[in-house]
Amino acid sequence: MKALASAGVVLAVLVMSLPQPSVGAAGKFDGSAPVICGTTAVTECGADGRCQRGTATDVNFPAIFQVDAGSKKLKNLQENKGQQGAESAIRAVDHANGKMIVSAADGERGWTVVIHESSGQMSAAVAGDGEGFVIFGQCALP
Repeated sequence: MKALASAGVVLAVLVMSLPQPSVGAAGKFDGSAPVICGTTAVTECGADGRCQRGTATDVNFPAIFQVDAGSKKLKNLQENKGQQGAESAIRAVDHANGKMIVSAADGERGWTVVIHESSGQMSAAVAGDGEGFVIFGQCALP
């Protein structure tokens, strides 16, 4: 449990050190340029309704990743079980009410990442057979 807590603190410090969007950056998280995102909270739920907190690494989701809507790729930027640099193809990029929504399937899981276009706040959901994950974080312009 201590390792989980310290990993969360390290990740929170890293995400907070990412450059935050300025007022002039409004609309810049719209997919016109790649963005770097970091996760700050993860909840894993099973089909039985039980949920528990964890880390992105615990659920095999990259803790730090790049969303490149232009080339339709989500790229893992953190070393985790030899997966640094691993990419997932984005199948759809949509925009609704000031949010960019990217989605795809990877293996036996489907996923969606929603990025607030003016603030860079990020929410994601991953669903698999009998499992689901809700992930929150912050994106920044590189």
